Amino acid sequence: MEKSAVILGLSRQAKFLGLPMPYAMAVGAMAVLPFILFKPVWWFLTAPVWYGLARLATKVNPNGHHVFAVMMQVTPMAILRTGRRHVS
Repeated sequence: MEKSAVILGLSRQAKFLGLPMPYAMAVGAMAVLPFILFKPVWWFLTAPVWYGLARLATKVNPNGHHVFAVMMQVTPMAILRTGRRHVS
């Protein structure tokens, strides 16, 4: 079955500023949330650092956000657990 250009275009991952959308949202959050909470204007100057780290993470593993999401859904939170903490 041959896929048309429309299907191929709609099935690729959404990008913003050259980053996959989850990475771009993380860069925005790391640059804006501390500014909202603490009000130092110089915090915006760290945005290029976060962007560079996100680009590096994308080069290493472009689907790393999927790995993180699966880990958070499958791995139980050990902090909130009561009782035995070992497998017998």
